[in-house]
Amino acid sequence: MTTTTDPAPFDEAVVLSPEWLAGVLEPGRPGAVPTATEVVERIETVATKLRFRVTYAHPTDAPPALCAKGYFNPRWRRGSRAEADFYRDLAHDLPVRTPPCVHAAVDEETGHALVLMHDLVAVGARFLDPLVGYGSDQASETLDQLAALHAATWEGGRPQAGTLFPPRLASLAGHMTVEKLQPLLDDGRAAGIPADVRRAERLLAAMAAMDTLSSSSSRCLVHGDLHAGNIYEMPDGSPGLIDWQVVQSGHWAQDVAYHLATVLHPDELARTERDLLDHYLHRLAAHGVVEPPDREHAWWMYRAHLPYGFYLWSMTRAVDRPVIEHLTGRLGAAVARHESLDLLEV
Repeated sequence: MTTTTDPAPFDEAVVLSPEWLAGVLEPGRPGAVPTATEVVERIETVATKLRFRVTYAHPTDAPPALCAKGYFNPRWRRGSRAEADFYRDLAHDLPVRTPPCVHAAVDEETGHALVLMHDLVAVGARFLDPLVGYGSDQASETLDQLAALHAATWEGGRPQAGTLFPPRLASLAGHMTVEKLQPLLDDGRAAGIPADVRRAERLLAAMAAMDTLSSSSSRCLVHGDLHAGNIYEMPDGSPGLIDWQVVQSGHWAQDVAYHLATVLHPDELARTERDLLDHYLHRLAAHGVVEPPDREHAWWMYRAHLPYGFYLWSMTRAVDRPVIEHLTGRLGAAVARHESLDLLEV
C-alpha cells in the first residue's frame, strides 16, 4: 500500500498531498509547509505529467508551481528509471539546461520512477511540438547544449556517468528481431523510403555496426532522443533539454545526427547540415574538448549514425501515429540520402 513515505508513489493522489510534498521539500527548504495543491494540467502519454500549484502555510522560497512526472497509469507501471537517476545523480553537475529538479527517486521494490520538477510553463517557458520543427538558427543553439553535455563527459570526464548510464545500442537492438521489425517498417510509417533502406536485417546490422564504432571512439554522455518534442524554450529563447529516458554513454554523432534530422525540414537539413556540424565541433572545443574530431571524419560519423534514430522510430508503437510517421519519415529520408547503411557496410 502506498504511503506518504514512499520515494516514488504509484498513486498520484499521494504525490499531490501536502504531507508527501512536505517530506520531499523540507530537506532543502526548511520551513516549507504545503497546505494545498491544485492541478492545472494533466498530460498523459506513456508517462503522466501533472502540473500543479502549491499553497504554503508561510512565505517561502519553495517553488509555487511544480510538475510531477511518473508512471501513474496502470498500463505503464514501471517505466524507465534512467531519467530519475539522471536528475537525482547527475543533472546538477552538468553544464546543460534542464528543468530544476526538486526530487527524483526510484522505488527499488516496485521499480517505479518519479521526477518532481519546477513547472517551467508557469514562468513562461514554451515546450515544443515534435511535429513542428524549427530553423537552423534554433538548431545551432540546441547543438551548443549538446556540445556542453558531450564535452563535460568526454572520455570519462564524469566517471559516474558511464557507470550510471552504460551504452545502450546493443540492448535497444535486442528489443527487436527481423520478424518483429519488418512488419513495422512496412506498416506505412516509412512510406516513400526506398525498400533497401526499409530492410529490418540491414537496420539491425547497422545498430551493431554503430555499437562497434562507439566502442572504438571517444565516449560521452548522449541524450539519445532529442527531437523537438523534448526541447523547451525559456522566455529569452534559450533552449533546454527534457525527457532523459534513453540517456546513455555513446558516440556524439548519435545525438547530432538524430537531432538535426528530426528538427529540420529535409531541404533545410541538406542545405545547412555541414555548417551546423562545423558549429557543433567549434562549440565542442569551446566547451573544453582539446582535440575535437577532425572535420571530415566527423562528417563521416554524422552520416554513419543516422540509422540510430531511424531504428528508434521504426520500432516505436506507444506514441501518436502522426509523430511516428513524421519522425520515421524524416530520419529514413536522411539515411537514404546519405547512403548511411552502405557507409556501415550492412
